[in-house]
Amino acid sequence: MSKIYEDLDQVFDEQTLKSNNDPKDVRSDPSGEYPTVDYINASGVNKFARGSDRISVHTGGSVKDVDLDLIDEPVSTYTKSQVKQTASGHIVEYDDTPGGERIMIRHRTGSGVEMRADGSVIYSSTANTIRVTTHDEKVIVEGDGELTYNGNLRLKVAGDFDLEVGGDFNVKVDGDMDEKIKRGVNRLVAGSTETEILGNKSETVVGASSSITFGDKTEMTKGDALDVVQGNLKHNIGADYEITAEADLEISSLRNITTASKILLQGDSGTIGGAEVVMYADTAHIPRVNVTSLHATQGVIATVGMTAPTFNGNLSGNSSTAGTAGAIGAGSGQSPVTITSADNKDTRQPNATNIFEFLNKSPFAIKRVDIDDGDFMKNEVDKTAKYGGVSKTELNTKEARSKLRDPNNLNNSEFIGAVIADGIISANFAALAPTVTDRTAGKEKNPQRETRPTGKSDNPNEIFT
Repeated sequence: MSKIYEDLDQVFDEQTLKSNNDPKDVRSDPSGEYPTVDYINASGVNKFARGSDRISVHTGGSVKDVDLDLIDEPVSTYTKSQVKQTASGHIVEYDDTPGGERIMIRHRTGSGVEMRADGSVIYSSTANTIRVTTHDEKVIVEGDGELTYNGNLRLKVAGDFDLEVGGDFNVKVDGDMDEKIKRGVNRLVAGSTETEILGNKSETVVGASSSITFGDKTEMTKGDALDVVQGNLKHNIGADYEITAEADLEISSLRNITTASKILLQGDSGTIGGAEVVMYADTAHIPRVNVTSLHATQGVIATVGMTAPTFNGNLSGNSSTAGTAGAIGAGSGQSPVTITSADNKDTRQPNATNIFEFLNKSPFAIKRVDIDDGDFMKNEVDKTAKYGGVSKTELNTKEARSKLRDPNNLNNSEFIGAVIADGIISANFAALAPTVTDRTAGKEKNPQRETRPTGKSDNPNEIFT
């Protein structure tokens, strides 16, 4: 048995263990509890006071992304540290070791308060933390702050809630966001506002809605758009108003009023007019007129003038060719009438060729609409196509690796290619064995800390083996 103890760097032997509860030995503990294993055949001075070991309040389990900025402090120097340790493990320490001056009150579970050499204060709780303030409370932080909750957080304010941000204000929500406001909302934005919505948008206004834009305004819709107005709709334009449609333009109403100082209405086919339509014009180029009656008041026809190569039907009234009226049915013996031909205006006949040129080549041609051809702008916002339908938003390494747990995503070549190209995951992520292996602890009895750890740990004091 003694040979085994020697191989293990014996710290106590059987005789020592037997003498611990020997009632004849005044140094013994009748209960056999003391000295504890750490103090058998060793000094009874607390090991933390002697500097053979060091203990702090619990800081393990902290969030990996949060740097606690804790500076390594030296172990205590004997006679510089006063330690009180109770039977269950509670510790109160006053340490005056140069470079490691601190005060610590530590519960046996690791909870406690530690005031370190650089003035930092650590409040640690291994279970719940409850703080009650019956009056006002003020918190002043001169530097930066970081608050992390791995669980849920609920903040309830019975009165007003004022938030002032001197710099930027960033909010990231991975889930849904629900806002319920029982009164008004007043928002003043001194700069620009940009909103990107990957899904649908719905807005319901029970009262009136008003929008004023002092600069330019552009609205683009790649799909269909519908405006439904039960009441009146007015468009008052201070300058030009242009409407073009690549297909049909349909306008219908019970009453249509169009007035302009200069108007152009043309088409290579169609219908103009109706049974009760009155037309006033200076010149009409009409190859054929089909009417049951043609009337002109005395003297007007001579002023207006009408010429045609052939008249079909009865013609009554004055004629410059009354002598041959029998041929056209006019009465004879009437006074001759002077016919004055109307001047032709500088116009173009609206035939099919001219209409095509007007709609496609003139300054008034139809404006062709092509919004985000190839969806390049859309795909900059919506990452669905980039990630092969796996995610609408940009992913980080943690999120991408979580997606890879699904075998379908693991076999999605577009998704794998995108996350590798962006450097989110390594191209060797699926390798079963690491490309480089090395020992972080030798064969010696006491492991030594390596300069290249093989992984991360919540506890910065943990030795990788």
